[in-house]
Amino acid sequence: MHNNSKLVIFDFDGTLADTLGALMRISNRLAPEFGYPQISDAQFANLKYLSSWEIIRFSKVALWKLPFLLKRVKEEFPGEVRNVKLFPGVVELLNTLKLQGYRLGIVSSNAEANIRSLLKQHQIEHLFDFVNTASTFGKGKAIGRLIKQYQCSKSDVIYIGDEIRDIQAARSIAIRIVAVGWGFNAPTALMDKQPDLLITKPLALINALARFYPTPTSQLACL
Repeated sequence: MHNNSKLVIFDFDGTLADTLGALMRISNRLAPEFGYPQISDAQFANLKYLSSWEIIRFSKVALWKLPFLLKRVKEEFPGEVRNVKLFPGVVELLNTLKLQGYRLGIVSSNAEANIRSLLKQHQIEHLFDFVNTASTFGKGKAIGRLIKQYQCSKSDVIYIGDEIRDIQAARSIAIRIVAVGWGFNAPTALMDKQPDLLITKPLALINALARFYPTPTSQLACL
């Protein structure tokens, strides 16, 4: 066992789980209720190049409705959970990182119950030290609190995410961010925001982390 002072925190939607189709179906179902247009597949492809705030402006959802809409999306998610799969290579990646001694966690704006339901379905819940829910634009603060709680050095923490807002969250608290090219935002849109690294398949993270932490350590800096 090595690297046990290192904490790898994952986003969930679009990073570990392919929830994009489910979220699009839910969004379109809720469109009449919240007064925004349904999104076609072609429009959805264009959204991949936009940040979350740009998407909100594009949808013309009234800002005061946004918290209610996000709450409803989370509430509707369990009805879609059977249709959601993990991305190919994710289970192997997580098992390998755990065997290598990394500590694993999740910080997501999806509901904890939704995430745990899917982790249980795939029998990988035990691999994670924590599953933490953050507000849509509050991931940086949530990760910051976890760093204090687990008494980690920021240099020992890496966030893995698929959206522009994940890069912004990591930057806001000065931790490393690895962007993944298989989720919501397009790789070119992610690269524009200058993550520490962009990977295009889950198992590439194993070598990426080995580059960030070239010297195995048994020092328990992060308890």
